[in-house]
Amino acid sequence: MTHPVPVLSALAVAALALGAPAAAGDTQGWDVTENGKTCLMVSTFEDDVSVGLIWAAPNGDVSFMTAGDDLEKVAGKAGATVALNIKFDGQVPHTDWTDDVARVVSVGNHRVAVIGNWGPSLSKELADTVAGSGKVSVRVGDKDLGSYDLAGSRAASDKLTQCGTQIAAK
Repeated sequence: MTHPVPVLSALAVAALALGAPAAAGDTQGWDVTENGKTCLMVSTFEDDVSVGLIWAAPNGDVSFMTAGDDLEKVAGKAGATVALNIKFDGQVPHTDWTDDVARVVSVGNHRVAVIGNWGPSLSKELADTVAGSGKVSVRVGDKDLGSYDLAGSRAASDKLTQCGTQIAAK
């Protein structure tokens, strides 16, 4: 299992791609940012793969994202779609999530992110699953990216919820 390392530059790239300011707050190995319309919680690991959640506060929609330097070779260029499969451990509502048409977005310097979305009706369940799991295994297309430690994700999810609630109240 891969463990998080503080990599603010990956967050800054992801934040810029999502329109968020590069400044971020560290919450137990997770960075939580907002750009006025969305909130992002992300952790970057030793293999330079990032995982996290994006909350579009206006409609309450939560998406899972993963980003990496070599992901473009597997996922394709920005604008493409690719299958994203994420598997969680622990006592969570759903352990296996698949989005066959996850969006590929550019986050600069040949780095892409893959964003899986299951709609607003499953957003709370997805956020609860991430917060309640110890690890997530990520597969993009035919490539297993690895298994990632979600330690600290509950605190980050709480901060993400605060962020989204503040945006929605504006």
